[in-house]
Amino acid sequence: MTEGLVLEVDGKMGVQLGGSMGVGVSRLEVIEGPSGRRRRTKAERARIAAESMMPGVTVTAVARKHGTTRWQIYESYAQKLVTLDQAAA
Repeated sequence: MTEGLVLEVDGKMGVQLGGSMGVGVSRLEVIEGPSGRRRRTKAERARIAAESMMPGVTVTAVARKHGTTRWQIYESYAQKLVTLDQAAA
């Protein structure tokens, strides 16, 4: 069966993502909009990155909370470091 949205025999919509039959997706999030991407301001990205640096907080938990990936948070760290280096020069 090909990947994509499948109309099951009982009329219910299902998702088949390849692999073995009978294995479904536990959660599927659809983001509406022209590209399906969230746009955040620099201030929002900085706030999320700062939140992930709090004691006892994991980057993964913060990423899930805000609907992003930990790699995007790490990218925010890198951008902040470049900004600080440029300001110090």
